[in-house]
Amino acid sequence: MTAPVGIPNRKVNISLLLAVVFISAFIDGLDGSIVNIALPDIATDMSADTTMVSWVSITYMLVLASTLVPFAKMASTVSVRRIMTIGLTIFTVSSLVCGLSSSFIMLVTARVVQGLGAAMISAAGPICCTRYLSISRLGTGLGIITAGTALGFALGPAVGGFILDMTTWHWIFFINLIPGAVGVLGIVMSVPKENVSSKPDVDWPGAVSLCIAIASGTFCIESLVTPDAIVSSASFSVSIIAMMAFIHIERRSEKPLLNLSMFAYNGFMIIFLSMILMNMAYMGILYITPFYCTVCMGLQSSEIGILVMTSAITTAIFSIPVARWSNSSGRRMFCVVSGLFLAGSMSLLILFARDMTIPMMVVSMVLKGLGWAFMGGPMASNLIEHSRKERDMASSLMNEAYYIGGTVGTALIAVVFAIMSSTSGIGVQDITESAFIDGFVPVVAIVLSIGILVSVLSVFVKDDKEKTFNDRTLT
Repeated sequence: MTAPVGIPNRKVNISLLLAVVFISAFIDGLDGSIVNIALPDIATDMSADTTMVSWVSITYMLVLASTLVPFAKMASTVSVRRIMTIGLTIFTVSSLVCGLSSSFIMLVTARVVQGLGAAMISAAGPICCTRYLSISRLGTGLGIITAGTALGFALGPAVGGFILDMTTWHWIFFINLIPGAVGVLGIVMSVPKENVSSKPDVDWPGAVSLCIAIASGTFCIESLVTPDAIVSSASFSVSIIAMMAFIHIERRSEKPLLNLSMFAYNGFMIIFLSMILMNMAYMGILYITPFYCTVCMGLQSSEIGILVMTSAITTAIFSIPVARWSNSSGRRMFCVVSGLFLAGSMSLLILFARDMTIPMMVVSMVLKGLGWAFMGGPMASNLIEHSRKERDMASSLMNEAYYIGGTVGTALIAVVFAIMSSTSGIGVQDITESAFIDGFVPVVAIVLSIGILVSVLSVFVKDDKEKTFNDRTLT
């Protein structure tokens, strides 16, 4: 195969390259699911309520969402290899610090640093696909990323549940050390060196304003649970002003952080919004499920891990075949079906919320996993195909949608649950089953509505496979 501009013209081992991308996605997925399984234990150990402990997940995804676009720009203009190596190193070292944390503040701070490393990994991974894969293989490559993330999510709950039953939650972070070290070695061996400028070509004013907009917006959602409306109003105002500043800066910049012209295409905008919504729903329900299984079903950590694992295993099994199928059959059908699978899963949770059985929970988790599988490769490929000539940045926006959605979804579900169940300030171990159900059903209804909305939106996006970028396609 030939190499793109800035890459030494030598043959690239695609299989080895995709293996490294898979491992990176796997580590990210593993950390996400294993931490969510441990939230009830962390809350109990550190005397935190459900809203407070949600910051263990929110800070991680918040940093990811805030810094992913700048790191994507750096990976595109400086070095994919360098960004991936530094990112995975930071992620691995900060995982050690998370495991050594003796206070809630120390843990959250370490998660912030860990999020920086994860942002570098997430920014560089998809760019490897768009840079080295042809359009005909792009869906497969992005499907492999989805499968890696899903497999990490699949093993995370089971491994996390086993760890929590055997020892303390600190070990859920220590488990990242070995795969992190292996990943760094794999990157050095497989990702080609690039002949590009060593100076980061990043619009820093735009990056800072975007970070402030996302952070203050998330804090606004979280502060809704407090009686002080001034805090919510102030953070909302800051978020709006920062976002307006970001748009103004990007429009005037000669080398913008993000080419806003992509969002002028209706298809691209709808797909990007749909990906945010699906990730809001997925991460929101993933956050609340371990608490539901603990309080209402009386399950142990290992049992919860196995239940949650069924969803991720389903995604891991079906994501690559579905992505390949979408390469030849078009993307729209799969995007529509993904929302319907999610809605079906949530319908079962609502119907059986007060009398849930393990078999019915498994069915719900499988349907949710199918929704994620049908969204992954097809919707990500659809986003890139509608981005015109911004393939690298569009591939990273795929992950941006994931983390913005995950951050907002987790915060929203945590706040709505606390308000509807009247459990703000109450430890997890003190929440009654009746009070939990009062908060659980409304948040599941929100997720169900999101699934239906995504299906409706996807109907209006036509497949755009013919508009490929032959001048940048690798053969």
